[in-house]
Amino acid sequence: MTARRLTLLAALCFGIAASAQPLPDCVHAEASVLLFPGSRTAQDLFYAKLDTLVATGRGNVNVWHIGGSHVQAAFFPNRIMNGIDSLTVRGDRGFLFPLKLAGTNYDKSYSISATGEWEAPILTRNSDLRRPRYGVTGYGARTASPDASVGFRLNVDGSSRWSCESVRVLGYGSSDRAYPYILCLADTLRFDFEAATHSYLFDLPAPTDSVVVRFHIPAGEEFTLNGLQPLSWRPGVNYFASGVNGAALPSWLDKCEDLERDLQLVHPDLAILAVGINDSATSAREFKPEKFKENYRRLIEMVRRVSPECAFIFVTNNDSYRYVRRGMAWNANGEAVRQAMLELAEEYGAGVWDLYGVMGGAHTVERWRDAGLAKNDRLHFTDVGYKLLGDLFVEALMADKRNR
Repeated sequence: MTARRLTLLAALCFGIAASAQPLPDCVHAEASVLLFPGSRTAQDLFYAKLDTLVATGRGNVNVWHIGGSHVQAAFFPNRIMNGIDSLTVRGDRGFLFPLKLAGTNYDKSYSISATGEWEAPILTRNSDLRRPRYGVTGYGARTASPDASVGFRLNVDGSSRWSCESVRVLGYGSSDRAYPYILCLADTLRFDFEAATHSYLFDLPAPTDSVVVRFHIPAGEEFTLNGLQPLSWRPGVNYFASGVNGAALPSWLDKCEDLERDLQLVHPDLAILAVGINDSATSAREFKPEKFKENYRRLIEMVRRVSPECAFIFVTNNDSYRYVRRGMAWNANGEAVRQAMLELAEEYGAGVWDLYGVMGGAHTVERWRDAGLAKNDRLHFTDVGYKLLGDLFVEALMADKRNR
């Protein structure tokens, strides 16, 4: 197999010798650029905010990455987060959730566990369980256990990279009698309740990377947890990732009734819009580009109501297969999704990172599988594949910033 070299990103972001990073021929790195079919004013404003942060060391820049399984798997967004961190100023890592409670895959870059009995029906699956309210994390777990707790550790690699001075609990009790609390030595830390976001904010006595949140739940009451947000309050780029396996635009728009409210906690300066693979998981005849675009308009207008200056980057679908009744069939809608995103980008002054083009277009996912970059289902990527996509995205972002 011939190879091309991954040059700039490896040397710039991670200090890796470029000669050690061959790219298989299936990767069309020349297509890894940001496309702006319309105005780029919002994107340049985002870059100006980054420049100000780096120059002054003050303030925060917030990035929100929304999608389905490509985002929940965490390798792709985490690689982008780490790449941006290496070039700017590190902030906080966004929301955490104990995904093990839902019996699904989870981000292994931090540790989180729970005690007690919980119910966590998944947003995108049919369930006989009573559904919670969903918000920006796309998850909710309900407990009536008086001994329930959720604990997290941010640094699982022995480093001191992450720490927090406060913790925000996203969730709600069946009444005011059910609420979270934190024990610190002999003291019980109480919260400040923020009505606008319906969240509970705890200030910790000292910076730490590990916290256990407990719950006061009297008999007959229950508490629903939607997420945890460690807060260091330091200046930097804060990266928030919202991903649920199988999520399409209607999943976020119609089932996450608290999404817009929770976006006040994010207030994104850049939104990476990577929803589409599940919207298009149907036949070419059944896929409706106009409906797809209308759903995206709803999401973009929601974000703009919270953060009017937010910039947007669409991520086109990967070439893929989709599940059908008797196995898998090639998804013929990749080009239609790409075209719809380009039209939306022109309409809203947004950018497009063309993953479909990076793969080479139609009928290329087999080559990515054969190169060890896509899984055998020809829908998802391997860990190595996701990390490569993250590197390519960051390089495209930084190259666009340099060349603007």
